[in-house]
Amino acid sequence: MKSIRSKLTLFVLGLCVLLLGLVWILTVGLFESNYNRMITNELSYRLDGIVKLVETGKPIDELTEELNQYVRDGVCIDIADPKNICVGFSEGIGSNCLVHKSTGAFGLSRNDTNSATAVQLRQMAANNGSVRYTLEEEGTSHEQVVMGAVTQNGYTVLVSTNLERVSQAVEVMRSQLSFVALVLFWVSLAAAWWFARWFARPITALSQAARKVAAGDYSATVTPTSKDEIGILTRDFNEMTAEVAKSSQLQKELIANISHDLRTPLTLIKGYAETVRDLDGDDAGRRNQDLDIIIDETDRLTALVNSVMELSKYSSGALVPKIDRFDLAELAGDVLSRYTDRAQKEGFVLVQEGLEEAEVTADAALIERVLHNLVSNAAAHLGENGKVTLRLSQNGANAVRAEVIDNGCGIKKEELPHLFDRYYRARNNEGKQGNGLGLSIVKAILVAHNAEFGVRSAEGVGSTFWFELPAAPKSGPELPALKEHKDSGK
Repeated sequence: MKSIRSKLTLFVLGLCVLLLGLVWILTVGLFESNYNRMITNELSYRLDGIVKLVETGKPIDELTEELNQYVRDGVCIDIADPKNICVGFSEGIGSNCLVHKSTGAFGLSRNDTNSATAVQLRQMAANNGSVRYTLEEEGTSHEQVVMGAVTQNGYTVLVSTNLERVSQAVEVMRSQLSFVALVLFWVSLAAAWWFARWFARPITALSQAARKVAAGDYSATVTPTSKDEIGILTRDFNEMTAEVAKSSQLQKELIANISHDLRTPLTLIKGYAETVRDLDGDDAGRRNQDLDIIIDETDRLTALVNSVMELSKYSSGALVPKIDRFDLAELAGDVLSRYTDRAQKEGFVLVQEGLEEAEVTADAALIERVLHNLVSNAAAHLGENGKVTLRLSQNGANAVRAEVIDNGCGIKKEELPHLFDRYYRARNNEGKQGNGLGLSIVKAILVAHNAEFGVRSAEGVGSTFWFELPAAPKSGPELPALKEHKDSGK
């Protein structure tokens, strides 16, 4: 399988060869035919002009000045009367004119206005009304094109020009272009190789970095060298690698933390079970006490396993929210009512503020889970005179904001970006309950809803966790589209 560098080299080289071939065809292959056609068109134009002059009826001797306008270097004009006798002649070609050339004494060439060739061409024109002929001189490359026509008043007009310089020019061009093509071929080969190497360098670097990442080295990055699509791909790759490294680290921490949390209840269960078996004997009170501890630790273990399974279900995308219309204010009141006993036992206050009716479109069961986790999280971090407030407010015409506010110890600024990460425990002091997965579940559910959410906090003041849901339309059966998800700390 050829590399991209080889493919690019062959492509650029093939393109250069194709262009050279086109240049060769257009400049050499078609030059002679195009030039001959141009000469023929030019002679035809001059012939038409001369015919019109002769047809004016003026004596030929008086037309000399006008005829000279049609004569250029290398063009010969011959005008014969109805008796086939030359009455007008212009020696644009000189002694090399094949129309008027004849051999005189001692074999010398001279111009003869009534040469056999001229007389024959005039006769051909008179018989056919026009003539177009190419003369060739034997033993040489000398060629001459002749065109003729008969005027309305019986005169015969011939115009001619040489073509031997055309073939010579073609030979010079063919020789010169062969050398130029050879030089351009090697220059194109070097340029194609350099271009392919330059173009493939960042791709090769990305490939090498990708292999390192596949091998577990998540520190591999590639330095962007441009702002084009490859540069964008490089930056995206670096961001992807950073996220993969972060996920890998969180996974390791999750496994380590869960392993630690599983070890503690398992150890206690085993220890107290052995105590019940070996030491409690007939002491019913002690046995019941030890069994209660086993039951509590089993419940704790079950809650941890359920939380992990729940987070996996929400994060995998297997759970699709069932969007419906419901009153978020009523749901918030139901959630708070379930914490009344806990509030009385632990000595904190529950308050619901804001909208008395707040119809939204979302999955009511999943949003209830979100509210439970946020209220439980807030209650777990209260001090004396604790207070948990659940506030609902209208955010524009199309969104309802829910805020769970506590007056607890607050969160450090540097911890805020990590609060919704899996198993991250901010403010996790000794004796606090929880397994670090509650806010991760909140995030997974809200992301599934494409909902905006975030947290504000200040140490010693308290924290506010918030999210927004689309407000239900005032009328009409259609539900509004969910907003694009944004995770922020506003």
